[in-house]
Amino acid sequence: MKAKGLRFLIFLILTAAWLFLMRAMTAPLDPGMILDFEFIGTADKSVFFLAGLQATGQLDLLTRSIFLDFVFPFLYGATFFYATAWVCQNLSKTHIFNKFRAISILTISAVICDFLENLALLKLIYYPPEDFYAQSAYFFAATKFALLGLVFMHFLLSGLIIIIDSKNPAQIKS
Repeated sequence: MKAKGLRFLIFLILTAAWLFLMRAMTAPLDPGMILDFEFIGTADKSVFFLAGLQATGQLDLLTRSIFLDFVFPFLYGATFFYATAWVCQNLSKTHIFNKFRAISILTISAVICDFLENLALLKLIYYPPEDFYAQSAYFFAATKFALLGLVFMHFLLSGLIIIIDSKNPAQIKS
């Protein structure tokens, strides 16, 4: 139990540190611009978006942010993996939320979606933009956030259940 909890905390700290490093290396780019680009949806919109960033001298910052984002999925993926392992280990074996394998698959799927989204975004930047890549980035970003939302909700609810169960000494893990 302690090893999984400790690994979760270590990866949580590493993920937060990488997030701050990414932000420092891409300042003064507004982080909202990255989300706007992820959900751009069409090639025409991406052309205008990228031209606007080029005019303000921030296109290189956006590109740097996407390259730095290739490390970030490994970190948050490991964080969610160990968080899930830790909470599932503390739930009873028969508990409905003790679904480590299913939640781990969701986490791995979100990480893969993030990589594919980043590839689509780079394709929009470095090659003539096509709707396929803009729509792919949109789809993978939406899928990634939905999957991570499910994993995070599982972590919060499972953690709450563990806290509530720990206050009741009559509960015995089976």
